[in-house]
Amino acid sequence: MLDDATIVQLEYFRTVVRLGSLTRAAEALSVTQPTLSTSIARLERQYRVQLLARIPRKGVEPTLAGTRLLTELEPLLDSVGRLGSIARGTDDPLRGELSVGIYAPLAPFYSSTILLETARLMPGVTLTMTEGNLDELPEALRRRQLDVALMYGDELTPEFGTTPLRTIPPHVVVAEDHRLVRAGRTSVSLHELADEPAAFLSIPQSFKRYISYFQALNITPNIKYTSTSYEVIRSYVASGLGYALLHHEHLTHQTHCGRSLVPLRIEDDVMPSRLCVVTPTWDQPPARTGRLIEVIGKVVDQFAARAPR
Repeated sequence: MLDDATIVQLEYFRTVVRLGSLTRAAEALSVTQPTLSTSIARLERQYRVQLLARIPRKGVEPTLAGTRLLTELEPLLDSVGRLGSIARGTDDPLRGELSVGIYAPLAPFYSSTILLETARLMPGVTLTMTEGNLDELPEALRRRQLDVALMYGDELTPEFGTTPLRTIPPHVVVAEDHRLVRAGRTSVSLHELADEPAAFLSIPQSFKRYISYFQALNITPNIKYTSTSYEVIRSYVASGLGYALLHHEHLTHQTHCGRSLVPLRIEDDVMPSRLCVVTPTWDQPPARTGRLIEVIGKVVDQFAARAPR
């Protein structure tokens, strides 16, 4: 049976993994770094295995053994934290803190509604939202810095659990006075746009994916403008500076610059992306995490129902 010291050691270990740094963990736990290091060393001696790997200029990350321990540790420490309320008969498995990561380009579409719906449907949960790219979010999940992440899951490794929510094909956007719009077109082949100036999202994963659509068709796009911002790209397009490929639908075709754009379906065979809620492992998530996944799924469904067809 665990004694208090071992529970403390396990909590220290979890905090170090989540923050990726002994220094930051010591500050968060209000202990000295030597105290924290000694606690982790004792835990490693007790289990006779290395739990943390020191990475120069990066901090620390769990070893394979540490990752295995952390997977089992989360529900254990969660239960320990609820012992008092369980004894009093006031325990509510839907109370507590949860952290959601969201792919940065998706945040304007979903973050605020997820916060509102979670507050309405899970009033006992304190929710934090973190934006990141498609490299940062999986790493944060591995470290247990996030409980779930809303992101595209096309390139995830099998270590993660995924709940598919939507399959979203890419589409082209052009200015409202573009020649294709004037011709009454509602779709276009990427071959027809090969020589036209293009505005590309420069977020690495998005840029790579959009380039791959052209490469598969043996086309070299004429990229004139780039930006990390959806809204900047949309404004470029609406101003007539070029076309763009985007994935997510907007509920309005109006842009920040005051001009409008028009979406066109892509006629070529291009791979859609899977919008998923991702969890650190395939294991059944705790009750409040499972309920949060349901809330996020509801928010995504509601958006999809309102999106223009």
